[in-house]
Amino acid sequence: MARASKMGADVVTREANRSRHSTHICEACGEPIAQGELLMVRTVEFEDGRTRTRKNVPYHRNGTCYKTS
Repeated sequence: MARASKMGADVVTREANRSRHSTHICEACGEPIAQGELLMVRTVEFEDGRTRTRKNVPYHRNGTCYKTS
């Protein structure tokens, strides 16, 4: 999308790319996520002081599905 704005794509094209559905489903609400609203959160599980697994979890960026506090 940044490349599209540098190349001079119009607003309609950029908004169409942003609203296009990604292939991810929100972990909190279970709804599909648009490309512009996708927030990938990396979770790391530890076991005995070592990294056990790393996992990317998709959320909506709007603030209702993923909260930091």
